[in-house]
Amino acid sequence: MADSGEQLATPEQWAAMTFEPVTIDPGKFGPAWEQARGSMARTAIALLRFDDRELTGHFSEHEEPLLEAMDLHAGLQAELDYLKTHMEALEMAATRVLCAASRLSLRS
Repeated sequence: MADSGEQLATPEQWAAMTFEPVTIDPGKFGPAWEQARGSMARTAIALLRFDDRELTGHFSEHEEPLLEAMDLHAGLQAELDYLKTHMEALEMAATRVLCAASRLSLRS
């Protein structure tokens, strides 16, 4: 819900917005990209299944537990930073679709 002072755009305002195309090479999003994103997502899911003691115990099983934990932390943080750039692209795409949908709704 919007703040009382925040004005939402009307369908007419969304329909009036213009934008230029953005060129992105779809080849960058092939099987290797999907494997890397999926691998990190599966890792996050596995980690979230542990409670605090189980997670500490999980790392304790490694030869160098602190190094293992810090390396994984760095990998997860790097993935998070990387995905933030894609969140911006997804937000831009969603906004553009809303502009197009608003134009379509005004035609009805």
